[in-house]
Amino acid sequence: METREYVEYLLKNYNEILKDIDQLKFEYEAFKNFESEEVIEVLNFSSASGDRVITSNISDKTCKIALVYNEVTKRMSKESKEEIYKMMKAAEFEITRLNYCIERLEPKVKEVLKKIFIEKLSWNSVCEIGIYRRYNSKSDR
Repeated sequence: METREYVEYLLKNYNEILKDIDQLKFEYEAFKNFESEEVIEVLNFSSASGDRVITSNISDKTCKIALVYNEVTKRMSKESKEEIYKMMKAAEFEITRLNYCIERLEPKVKEVLKKIFIEKLSWNSVCEIGIYRRYNSKSDR
């Protein structure tokens, strides 16, 4: 995507991106690790269902599977939370950079951009506001 197209995308979707950031923040803060303890408990105390085991020896195959599963769920939880964090920080960075660039524009251009893209006013509304300001500023002189 060209830079111009990307900036247009950011401007047009500014408010939606802010909503996405809020959603990601909520998901990150409310993130609950995958619960493997219950599954491990069930696996640990379940009876074998296929291979016959001699009654005097207890198979530890299920226990090993449960421990591996525990490690996998911990890794999945960590990776999921990290992914949410990365997405949130990337979106925040893009919005911060866009805001910085908007602030560096000429005051009139900056005001029009904010009114149209951030406040979602129509072009006519922005023009009316501009005309009203020009009219009042001339009459104040």
